Amino acid sequence: MLKLAILGFLRDHPLHGYDLKSRIAALTGHVKPIADGTLYPAIKRLETAGLLTRRSAPGKIAAPRHMLELTQDGIDYLKRLLRDPEDLFISDENRWFTLLAFLRHLDNPREQALVLRRRLEFLNEPTSYFYDAQGRPMAVDDFEDPFRQGLLKIAHATTDTEFAWLHTTIGELERHG
Repeated sequence: MLKLAILGFLRDHPLHGYDLKSRIAALTGHVKPIADGTLYPAIKRLETAGLLTRRSAPGKIAAPRHMLELTQDGIDYLKRLLRDPEDLFISDENRWFTLLAFLRHLDNPREQALVLRRRLEFLNEPTSYFYDAQGRPMAVDDFEDPFRQGLLKIAHATTDTEFAWLHTTIGELERHG
């Protein structure tokens, strides 16, 4: 998820490390804040792999800053990650949101639609948070507990909204692609 966020934000435009860290935290920080000890080694690995470069730029107040920007190999690699995301990026909501934040960088509407179709297929698989003693999924009305009722109502509303958005967006992408 971190690699995708770094590449995605740098595809938007070059950034220095602090700005990149702030943007990643804004996107994913509510889930897991990013530490310098995680971010900077990841940047170094991407730089060593030839996916991004550093250049010095004047600082606003003090010393020069190291600006990070993608190489063409970095752009190509980002497109591969977006075109064929790992299954966890389709099933895990936090990774899915990170993928969605940068899916526009995959220029082909048909390829974008294929990624959205994978999410739609995943959402169509039957799931539940809670099961009864016989292993059957439990519904909102099966609980007297208002907290579990709330959890299920919110989850159903979120899923219904995502289904509607996916169907609409896939249709638009396929018409324009």
